[in-house]
Amino acid sequence: MINKLSNQELFHFCEQLSIILHSGLPAVEGLRLLMEDSPSKDGRDFLESLLNEMEMTGSLADTLEQSQAFPEAMISYIQLGERTGCLDEVMDILAKYYAQEIESSEQIRNAITYPLIMLGMMAVVIVILLIRVLPVFAQVFRQMGLEMTGFSAGLMGIGSVLERYSFVFLILLAALIGLTVFLILHPKGRALLSRTVQRLPFFREIPTSLDFSRLAQGISMGLRSGLDPEESMEMAAKLISTPSIIEHLEKAVTLLREGESFSNSLTASELFTGMEARLISIGFASGSGDDVMQKLSARYQEDSIARVQDAISVLEPTIVIIMSLLVGLVLLSVMLPLLGILSELMA
Repeated sequence: MINKLSNQELFHFCEQLSIILHSGLPAVEGLRLLMEDSPSKDGRDFLESLLNEMEMTGSLADTLEQSQAFPEAMISYIQLGERTGCLDEVMDILAKYYAQEIESSEQIRNAITYPLIMLGMMAVVIVILLIRVLPVFAQVFRQMGLEMTGFSAGLMGIGSVLERYSFVFLILLAALIGLTVFLILHPKGRALLSRTVQRLPFFREIPTSLDFSRLAQGISMGLRSGLDPEESMEMAAKLISTPSIIEHLEKAVTLLREGESFSNSLTASELFTGMEARLISIGFASGSGDDVMQKLSARYQEDSIARVQDAISVLEPTIVIIMSLLVGLVLLSVMLPLLGILSELMA
């Protein structure tokens, strides 16, 4: 099975090839230079396979498609670049697109790393209380001729189970630490973490904002690459996954085929509404539609980041409150009976 390249790898590939193409060298020589400069053997082997394939086909798009390691949408834009003779510009646009994708993913990852660490630390504190602190209080109770009952006894039972099967929990803890490291440090782990987090209740609106950012960026890329309006929207559709956006986009394509202007199709289909719709109408009327779509893409990206920060601002204190209450319950479950006994002895 061929592994797809990460956004980071796609960004470096597009950026470096764009620089090489801007210098006037052909794409096949660009691949040769990338292969020679690759720091890893796997990278050199992969680029060598691309180089060999391109020497036979003569087409960068066909070469990337044959490798099965590149996204379909990226290959479509490269096909357009080869067809129009502006492959260097297309690679530059793609590099900026993947840079934006990386920034969005990094913002989300950085925003959720701290709550995850906090949750783990609080969980460790509770386990220590159950395994080490509660047995001390239980011994004090026994020396006084009493036994822990009710909620306290239940917590002691949990602590005993944790201690009895500590090796199992240590293995689970090691696995959890390994998973956390993978999710935070590995590119595929970061991508998986971003997709998972975006499905949580606090984060459900974030994928919509990100898809609108990709849609606006895709339309801008299409217009700058020389695509006609219909092709621009069809290409942009390959970058998004939200069903409601796809539905409105299909309606916009239908309106465009029926003779509506590009800007009217985007607004009449309710794909863009409100201020965004007015900006699009003004932008296309003034001949700067691609710039407007680029700015809208940046605005939607900022909106997604703001949504992440808003969710975290609610999530962080919630985690602290819940974990603090749990710690307090553990301590109060033994402290209150003990204080009651001590007060009776002193009376």
